[in-house]
Amino acid sequence: MLGELIALCSAGFFGLAGAAIAKGAQHQRGDNGAFLSIVLTLLFGALIWLVLGPEQGWPTRWDVLATGMGFFVASGLLATVFGRLTNFRAIALSGAIRASLYRRLIPVFSLILAFVLLGERYEPFAFAGMGLILGSVVLTMRERAPARQAFDEVPASQLRLGAIFGAVCALCYAAAYVARKLAMGAVPDAAFGAMVGAITGVLWYIVAAPFSARYHASLTGVFQDAGPWQWIAAASLSVGQVLLFFALKHADVAVVAIIGTTELFIGAYLAAYLFKTEPPPGLWLVLATVLATVGVVMVAIG
Repeated sequence: MLGELIALCSAGFFGLAGAAIAKGAQHQRGDNGAFLSIVLTLLFGALIWLVLGPEQGWPTRWDVLATGMGFFVASGLLATVFGRLTNFRAIALSGAIRASLYRRLIPVFSLILAFVLLGERYEPFAFAGMGLILGSVVLTMRERAPARQAFDEVPASQLRLGAIFGAVCALCYAAAYVARKLAMGAVPDAAFGAMVGAITGVLWYIVAAPFSARYHASLTGVFQDAGPWQWIAAASLSVGQVLLFFALKHADVAVVAIIGTTELFIGAYLAAYLFKTEPPPGLWLVLATVLATVGVVMVAIG
């Protein structure tokens, strides 16, 4: 149950980050905190690793260590770089609610990849809970699109582009979950893995900066372009990312990914009631929230 609880906490921080990104997008500065979140993930991961020290189970063979490091780097590219950038872009283009709906493919991709690549199998009660959570995500598709004039005026081409970024984001994160699980099978150290993944992201920006004005601006303006909402979004996303490594250490990939879909509901309610960037959730989203809550309890018990 520890892994499931950590996954739920991670989803809470991701939901807060999504709502803060949408809020910050109204007065966007630079990359809206994308690179800042990578830097903070590196700092958080390094701090935890230094305080707690290396976890037990480090491999003694160099080939096993190299395999684990390779998967950590791959997960960093998939999530910290590609997944995070497409996530920020999808939210900025289509809002927290729409973008979170597009990312509903994360658990679907995760189930398939975990079944094929990791051979994960689940108890019937837990599997039923997963079905309820997935059903709740599908139920949110009936939620009426935001009716406020500001959202009605968003061009259809922009919404389509947001949908594409959301789908790509889902695939990247699902593959990153599997890569992290494979990495910790060789090097079972969650804080170290989060740190390596973030270092991969930082190095990506450094290498890309000379060839891309956007990356160069993100690199040089990481602190001066960050306003309050960018700091909140970046810090929340970073904490959620570090917690995700610990969740994957103690729970199956599909379980973590499916519980992670609860960020959809958390982000929607925060965006509507706390940050007031989107209209209040309608009946379908409220029903879906109840269904997802029951499903999470079943997965945790199962």
